[in-house]
Amino acid sequence: MRFLKFLRLVPFLFLAVFLEAPLTMAADFVNTMQNGLFKMNSLETEHFQIEFSDLTLAQTDSDGDEISDVIETVAESVESSWDIIIDEMGYEEPMDDPIFKVMVILDDNYEYVDENTMGITSVLSNGEPYIAIDPWMDELDLIVTAGHEFYHAVQFGYDVNFAYTYQGINWAEASATWMEDQLFDDINDYVSYMPDFFDYPDYSIFASIIPTDTLFEYGLSIWPRFLSEYLEGRNHVIKDIWETYFDSSTDYESDLKLYEAVKAVLEDRGVTLEDAYQEFSLWNLDLSNYEEGELYPSVYFVPDTVKGEYTQIPQEYAPALYGTNYLYFENTYGEENFYFHLLKADGLSYALSLVPYVNGEFASLESEQIQLGKDEEMSSYLSIQNADKYDGIVAVVSSLEKDFEDGFNWEVFDEGYYYYYLGEYADDEEGVEVIMENESDTEIDQNTEGKEGDEVAEEVTIKEGGLTLTLIDYDQDSVTFSWNRLDDENLAGYELHYGTKSGDYDFIEEIEKDYTTKASVKDLEEGISYYFELQAIDAEGDAVDEPSSELTVTTAEWLFEDVSYLHENYASISALVEEGIFKGYTDGTFRPTKDINRAELLKILIEGRNVEYDPSLNKNCFPDVHEEWFAEYVCYAKYRQWVEGYADGTFRPSDPVNKVEALKIMFNVYEAGLIEGAKVAKLNYSDLSTNAWYAIYVWKASMLGILEEDFGGKFNPDLDRTRGDMAEELYRYLVVLKELKVQ
Repeated sequence: MRFLKFLRLVPFLFLAVFLEAPLTMAADFVNTMQNGLFKMNSLETEHFQIEFSDLTLAQTDSDGDEISDVIETVAESVESSWDIIIDEMGYEEPMDDPIFKVMVILDDNYEYVDENTMGITSVLSNGEPYIAIDPWMDELDLIVTAGHEFYHAVQFGYDVNFAYTYQGINWAEASATWMEDQLFDDINDYVSYMPDFFDYPDYSIFASIIPTDTLFEYGLSIWPRFLSEYLEGRNHVIKDIWETYFDSSTDYESDLKLYEAVKAVLEDRGVTLEDAYQEFSLWNLDLSNYEEGELYPSVYFVPDTVKGEYTQIPQEYAPALYGTNYLYFENTYGEENFYFHLLKADGLSYALSLVPYVNGEFASLESEQIQLGKDEEMSSYLSIQNADKYDGIVAVVSSLEKDFEDGFNWEVFDEGYYYYYLGEYADDEEGVEVIMENESDTEIDQNTEGKEGDEVAEEVTIKEGGLTLTLIDYDQDSVTFSWNRLDDENLAGYELHYGTKSGDYDFIEEIEKDYTTKASVKDLEEGISYYFELQAIDAEGDAVDEPSSELTVTTAEWLFEDVSYLHENYASISALVEEGIFKGYTDGTFRPTKDINRAELLKILIEGRNVEYDPSLNKNCFPDVHEEWFAEYVCYAKYRQWVEGYADGTFRPSDPVNKVEALKIMFNVYEAGLIEGAKVAKLNYSDLSTNAWYAIYVWKASMLGILEEDFGGKFNPDLDRTRGDMAEELYRYLVVLKELKVQ
């Protein structure tokens, strides 16, 4: 069943999943209980009128103020959303007359909200927006739905006409889903929709038609997220697009209206839409570019890529304008160079990037990129030299622009465009040039194919093959999976079977909706191996097709009470603890944010090197170092000339060690042969001098690639080193020295 585009004037639907952190809120009401216009009861906040039934009022009341928790939660959520969207971001207030307040209806009887939706936004007969929310949701669902729907109310406040077009609806949902994370950053609900975009990268960011039985328009929130992270102005970029869109004289029925607005806002910021989209296509491959990219799914690759001959992109993957294909070419035999060539139809512009893939990562910073104009042929190949050091190359092919016709250009962003590609590994270009010469007269079929989706096709677009279960994420007590859509008219839902023995499943997680392709299993035991199998079922609960292959997942164990597998320094800390170089505290903590002092650092480094010495000979070496626990390390380091005291003769063992002191001591203990005070030609940090006493140490660390600081920024040499920072730096150094393997 679809939940899309059935409008009462034009409701917006919202499906929230995978909510995480609890929030604490309290509502301030400005009046006593009144009779409502749509429900029995009404209470007002500063900007909203909350209406609800006696049944809703009678629900749990934790603070005993005779107002149920659900009412207070919704009231506080919409008010906090107002504070950010209106007061901080500067959007226009949704009500023309400030005397009136935004109506929020808690619809316990499904008079305004469809039973399978969480909330809608529409307009009253006087043109003012109202919100209706299903009150039978848990607290986090209520919070994020209230924020999502209020952003829709703001959109309606500008002009309701956008909601009569599918393109307008899709952009409204994409931006409202993006807004959820701006309002409630701890609730990463938007991530659950990402597979519905990343599975269909060939569909346009300006699509009117979306893939059948998906929530593509919610997954499309990755586009405003990219814009807000990539461009100057961040959150204001999306506001500027909306206001440019509303101010535009282009008819709402035109499929160019949103495109023109985005293009204008980007150009005001000195960026072309073509360049921004090409960068977007790379970010979606190399997810490390996003602030929360570790949460996102992998993008879908065109299957069965062919090497060594010109191949037409299959019809079902032909990209729409501002849609993308990802073609992977494995370097099976470790050949030296990779060559790629594209044959396209006249009148279409394309972006092309070649991205190396090595050790499980996409090296987007090492990519080669070009753009081809609408009437420009690709006169030569694009290549990656020295490709033998990579596992493979990804060709990222995006269809961009065409000459638009006069009129509304309906569904102009919903047609796929054919091209031919040639990808080949070779030690030199001679063989590739022969293939190119032989195919130079190939004619490209300029007939386009409409993208399949809602309102144009009944068929479901699916991946080939049976049911495939894929692990997305896991932690110490939960596991998250995704799977492909199954093409079967009897499909009604899924059952995720699991247990602690292979093939013997004690538990079932029921997935009741046939369109769902992602689910989490929670409340698992830490450090236990579980076996999972997914079975599609019909309305009677009987199996549909064969089950997926079994997947085994061992839930993560907390390394320390304050270091889970999600910690940014988890890999480094776990590796060094395993080697006995770092240790935790007796209370089970590691304290990664605790400053490390000079004595502690020497103990860690010297024990880590397994240096043999006589502790009894190493004491009383400084006025402030006698026979304490750290004396043997400090005195041995002094004897080896790894450390010196201060001008007053002291060592100050309990002083925190700063960043440059830590680098010096680490390099000295590992006998890197560096000379303090040596001048270097260049340092890549704005606050460092090449003449500083520590310049050689920072330069060496920079050349080895063991620093976390970004080039061009500040290094902050006097900043104290924490245990987590030091673990990361030492781990990276030992990997470079090949004393540790990459975790």
